[in-house]
Amino acid sequence: MPDTRASNPAIRYPVSGAPTANAGTTDGSAARPLLAASAALTAAAISVMFNAPLVLLASVAGIAVFAALPLLKRKSERQELAPASAGTGIQSEQKFDRSWELGEFSGQLTAVFDTLGDMVSACNLDGRIIYANETFSKITGCGKPIGLTLEMAGIRPASHDDNGVRELTLGEGPDQTIWTWHEKAARDPATGQLLVHCIGRNITATRRAEAELVEAREKAEAASHAKTRFLAAVSHEIRTPLNGILGMNHLLEQTETTPEQASYLKTARESGQALLSLIEDLLDVTSIEAGRLNLRHEEGNLEELVHGVCELMASRAHEKDIEIAVHIAPDVPQRITSDIGRLRQVLFNLVGNAIKFTEAGGVLVEVALENNKLNFIVSDTGPGLKDEDKARIFGEFERADNGPTRKHGGAGLGLSISARIVEALGGEIGVISKPDRGSAFHFTVPLQDFEPTETPVMQRGPLSDRAVLVIAPCGPVSTAMLWSIRDLGGHAEAADDAETIIAALTRLNRSGAVLSDIVVDRRIAEHADNLLAAAPTVLPDTVARTLVIAPEDSRDLEGHGAHGADAWLVRPVRRTSLINVLTRRDDRDDRDRLASKPRSPVLERSSEHPTLDILLAEDDPVNALMVRTILARQGHRVTVVDNGRKLIDQAMERPGGVAGYDLVITDLSMPEIDGRSAILRIRGEEDVNHLARLPIIVLSADGQASTRDDLLAAGADGHAEKPVDPEWLVSLAAVTARKRQRAAG
Repeated sequence: MPDTRASNPAIRYPVSGAPTANAGTTDGSAARPLLAASAALTAAAISVMFNAPLVLLASVAGIAVFAALPLLKRKSERQELAPASAGTGIQSEQKFDRSWELGEFSGQLTAVFDTLGDMVSACNLDGRIIYANETFSKITGCGKPIGLTLEMAGIRPASHDDNGVRELTLGEGPDQTIWTWHEKAARDPATGQLLVHCIGRNITATRRAEAELVEAREKAEAASHAKTRFLAAVSHEIRTPLNGILGMNHLLEQTETTPEQASYLKTARESGQALLSLIEDLLDVTSIEAGRLNLRHEEGNLEELVHGVCELMASRAHEKDIEIAVHIAPDVPQRITSDIGRLRQVLFNLVGNAIKFTEAGGVLVEVALENNKLNFIVSDTGPGLKDEDKARIFGEFERADNGPTRKHGGAGLGLSISARIVEALGGEIGVISKPDRGSAFHFTVPLQDFEPTETPVMQRGPLSDRAVLVIAPCGPVSTAMLWSIRDLGGHAEAADDAETIIAALTRLNRSGAVLSDIVVDRRIAEHADNLLAAAPTVLPDTVARTLVIAPEDSRDLEGHGAHGADAWLVRPVRRTSLINVLTRRDDRDDRDRLASKPRSPVLERSSEHPTLDILLAEDDPVNALMVRTILARQGHRVTVVDNGRKLIDQAMERPGGVAGYDLVITDLSMPEIDGRSAILRIRGEEDVNHLARLPIIVLSADGQASTRDDLLAAGADGHAEKPVDPEWLVSLAAVTARKRQRAAG
């Protein structure tokens, strides 16, 4: 082994066997290495705190320079004082002091390195180790590493990243350790020799924690994907028989039934729809958790959106004998750009909950414009919420009452899904509520592509010449009508008994307005006649009367003349209907709206819709029977195939280039060849052979927007989600077939 001691610097790393100076020696030269040792301790502490081995290396190199300065200074002083020296006494004293400094400095620095648990070594340019601390010897198993190379001691670091940090693996099995390895070159200030300072830090615990974290994340992602696939598969398997249940229930409702049978069928239909709603909520939660909540940016009519939701929910409210009404502020834009479908979903959830938990009073839906954001408020007169429940109910599977004796059902997913959707749209959702005082759920949605206008010049409203007395029960309906009439420039007051009708007429007289209209709610129409008869003033004959009815009262419309009314409004009342009725006595919009609602009589084929030859691909016999019966009752001729290959063969059988069918309806999940692949094959052959496009509608148990978009991109002309609404399917088939006829014409 070569002897490297002669080339070692005078002072840099601890030297074994250095003599210890007398404790009483405390001259100025001894103070310098003590300060150096203190600096080393400080630098080491910083290195440990911030996990920065390079800081320790830099501090070691700096301390070496600082500790060598006394020797350089003493050498210069000896050269200056040599001619005047009388002997060697002073030199001996200086050597003794220097030995004391070395011993003190060496002991403290050695303690620092070993306490840190880091491997510290220094090598010359030949790669030979000239210093190694105790930790180095212990970890490498080399009792005397001096004179060895790093590779001979088992140190073989490998590159790890682009930052120059290298890692070192020592040992095997459970005793294996991982170290970071840093090297820094520095010149010895005493000899000018270039040395490489090395330090290794144990990061085994950090690497194990990182590996465990990655493994846990991968397991969680795998579990999430498995849950998503499971729910998607279960959804399809549930939707398919549910489609048959609801479809057959619908067909049975079209037959002659007794009142008792009709009641049973209604219960079965509502139960099936409740199950369908639960399935959709579960799929929504899964999509949101998987980060697949894809938002659309589409333009839509805000008033149609809000009123459409409330009108669909009105029957549920009226069955409980509670009210539902809508008020949209006049400055709210008529058309907005947002995800209209998701907004509708949030409104359905909030309005549905409000109706579910309200037993008396009603529900009021308001829309206002605040700071370029739409502010939706759904207020109810239900039981209200406790303070501790306000935030909790927006969590998944949370309900205001989670106890076993809760009165209302539900999975507790609607509010959670709504909160996620609103957050994705860039808005906020919350609730204001007190026990026994009702609740007001509110959410905001930023307006896209909206430029606020300057304060508009006051203009004459369409009802500015109208003064209206509203006789209706105190609640959302009368409140919303008052607000709407006043928004449109009219004067309006409300009353529901003898005292309030006198007060209302008095306020109208004081305002200078002449009573022009009386709007009477049908629920208190008989009482209203008595109130008006007992009024202190005689009402002129020119006062027009309007009756407000519920949609289910439409069968009695012919009898509304008994209350002196010559027009009517349907709850919830629309703003446009108010204008038309109060200004022109035109109630055709409401009549048409009621006439377009689904009815229970047997479906009859309209003479304006021609019969079609339809190819139906459906492997489930119950669904095939249901769809075939619905279409056949419209007079259509239906051919059924039970797999994708037969679908392609039948669709492409075109003698003379003419298709034998006007329309294809196929299930997405099919044996042999699925519906999407079949569509691609059909469209491909049509393009190659320059054949006319055959319209195709896909029935799918997957109601996600991404699935619908993918099918349309593949060449489908329409998409219907299972369970299929019979009237929607008939309408879709007719519209799709007409498109083909127009293209052919």
